[in-house]
Amino acid sequence: MSNFRFNYNDIYKQVAIADLTDEQIQELFHLLHTKKSIQPQLTKEERAFFQCCREHRNYANSKDLDTVVCPHCGSVKVIKNGTRNSRQRYFCKDCNKTFGDTNGTVAFRSKLSIAKWIEFIKLTLQGESCRTIARNLGINKQTALHNRYRICDVLRQFVSNQDDFRSLAESDEYYYPLSFKDIKDPMFFLGTLGRMPYTHRSVDKRIEYVEKQGFDNDFLQSLDKNEEIVKGELLNYVNKDDLGSQEKFSNALNRMDTEKIIQVLKTLNEQQQKKRGISNQQVCCLSCVDTNQNHFLQTVCVGRIQPTHIEKALVPHFSDDTVLVTDSHRAYRTVANKHKIPLKQIPNGKHTSGRYSLGHINGYHHNISDFMYLYHGVSSKFLDYYLALFYWIEKNKSKPYIEQAYDIITLLANQSKKIPLAKFKNKSISFDLKGILD
Repeated sequence: MSNFRFNYNDIYKQVAIADLTDEQIQELFHLLHTKKSIQPQLTKEERAFFQCCREHRNYANSKDLDTVVCPHCGSVKVIKNGTRNSRQRYFCKDCNKTFGDTNGTVAFRSKLSIAKWIEFIKLTLQGESCRTIARNLGINKQTALHNRYRICDVLRQFVSNQDDFRSLAESDEYYYPLSFKDIKDPMFFLGTLGRMPYTHRSVDKRIEYVEKQGFDNDFLQSLDKNEEIVKGELLNYVNKDDLGSQEKFSNALNRMDTEKIIQVLKTLNEQQQKKRGISNQQVCCLSCVDTNQNHFLQTVCVGRIQPTHIEKALVPHFSDDTVLVTDSHRAYRTVANKHKIPLKQIPNGKHTSGRYSLGHINGYHHNISDFMYLYHGVSSKFLDYYLALFYWIEKNKSKPYIEQAYDIITLLANQSKKIPLAKFKNKSISFDLKGILD
């Protein structure tokens, strides 16, 4: 009998037909008052958490947060159904299913408590590493990384429809190194990219690495010696001992005949060493800001940006009154002429042109660099996640971290189901690779 439970209707019917004395009625009042006073009280963090999720869970009473809508069928005929692990459970009379108070929230089926979720989001917004977050919250580092991706994914969806620009807008490209650090398949590097991974290995380890994939030592030697061969060929031609600078290298190439230049450049391309300046080893992130705190930030391609990328990504955010300020890149001029956008370009070597400058966008890029430095290299397929996180922080920097955390909780609460880890493992690159993996 100890496990038998009456619901409200049963008790109501029993009391209605019962012949109770005044003393018994007073005793019932005292018992109900005592039962109400010993109900587990929500903490400040839990109350704020459920208040943030109120629109999604449709709490009927924001004061006690008791009456909820069934997440399975949408019925309002819901009653309490005991507790499990100190969390309130509910029972739906229409679909006869039970659910907990975290169903439909970010804490559903999560090992993190509500308080830990709030603290996790705060630490993420503050730029703490996964190792630090895991240590502070007592969780696994991989769990911290997975939950960071969950936050970044919902922020990326939220900022996908970014700000529009209705006045003076400054635009420029921000470049970040192309990285495949999350890929462990040796054939991707040796077969597709034609190079070793950018990680330190001894000679013996390098030989073992290529031999396991069916390559012989000649392949490895060609990778190791290409740079010396190219430099030696140039030295034999120009009789110089120093080709360290890009200018001297270019001058040496300019004095060579066309056939020799093609041969040298082909060798450089096969080796795919890290290149200085803008190349297909840099990811181009198109950005735009104005003086009204409107921002745009999106990964578009590798290497130099082309007019088609600007047309597809940025032009839809312009109005008839937009005046675009850029550097002297001709891609902007091509787009501006095609779409009849007023354009002011800053000449090379200058910081201003009349009353126009790129001060705001340069400051924006400085903030991006400081933000990305915290993560010590990001895999390119997750670059849009981190830029979405930066975009959110930059747009909400006037708010305290706790308010930003509650806003993110509200966004996460609107997700229909938890994002599986496999989605992040199999995530594809979101920008134009220009055929470098073909």
